[in-house]
Amino acid sequence: MNMTSMQLSELELARQDFPGIPDAQLVIQLAQRTLDELDMQPPIRHEIIASMRDIVEIEESDIPWAGCLVPGPNGLVMTLRAGDCWGKKRFTAFHEVKHTYLPGFGIVMEYRCDPATPPQVTQIRNPGLEALCDIGAAELLFPRTSFLADLVGNARTMQLVADLATRYDASLEATARHVVALHPEPTMLIALEPTCKPSAPHAEPTLRVQWVQATGQWPFVPKYKSVPDDSPFCRALEGELVEETTTLGTLINTANGRVRVSAGLYPYTDQRGEQHMRVLALITPANQPRTSRGR
Repeated sequence: MNMTSMQLSELELARQDFPGIPDAQLVIQLAQRTLDELDMQPPIRHEIIASMRDIVEIEESDIPWAGCLVPGPNGLVMTLRAGDCWGKKRFTAFHEVKHTYLPGFGIVMEYRCDPATPPQVTQIRNPGLEALCDIGAAELLFPRTSFLADLVGNARTMQLVADLATRYDASLEATARHVVALHPEPTMLIALEPTCKPSAPHAEPTLRVQWVQATGQWPFVPKYKSVPDDSPFCRALEGELVEETTTLGTLINTANGRVRVSAGLYPYTDQRGEQHMRVLALITPANQPRTSRGR
């Protein structure tokens, strides 16, 4: 190997070997290669993957980022935010591992931010590289062959998400997002919380949309859109595990057909120690097969 190739990252080498292939696909291939080399089965241990990538220490600290990777005298040191839940720490750990495949990882500190991180500490990050690291992290956390096999013949419900989160030792949100991303049929994931619109911060909080992830053709769902008190989402907020065929009603601005809603209350605590009463809802076409999950 010549000096030029020694200085190139694994992503840069992959670009040379497979010209024209998008970086996102190359990152997925590199993650799969790592899993194949280790012959690991879910749940994938991030400590082993990190050690393979010359990360000599994983520590936790009260940092403003979800995680960071710092070059040290004896190797790379990974720091994870102490206040995050275990599943989120695992995703962040895999994110930091993926930095070792990309250009520049051994020169400067690399860190993963999230929407809760103050803007003043996120402005210098490279959004393109961060997105690639998130793609790679998902591939390591949820090995594609196993995950796709777990989706076959199973209805898209929050119970399926909970089962898969346990199987892959992942957070519920990350698992739900990956179900949406990889399922071949149209699927929408909606997160709602009791809150106020930014334009009326002192009003009475109501259950409102926080974010949406969707594949396939779905009507636009506005952020901060409120839902009526008799909606299935409000019943989920009260603790009911909702599984029903209905319409999205006032949640969207155009008429739509009937859909299947699977929703439940899944509270979480943010890095400041504040608890959020969050509803997660999987929305699918009403004609989806109602096959039960079985292993």
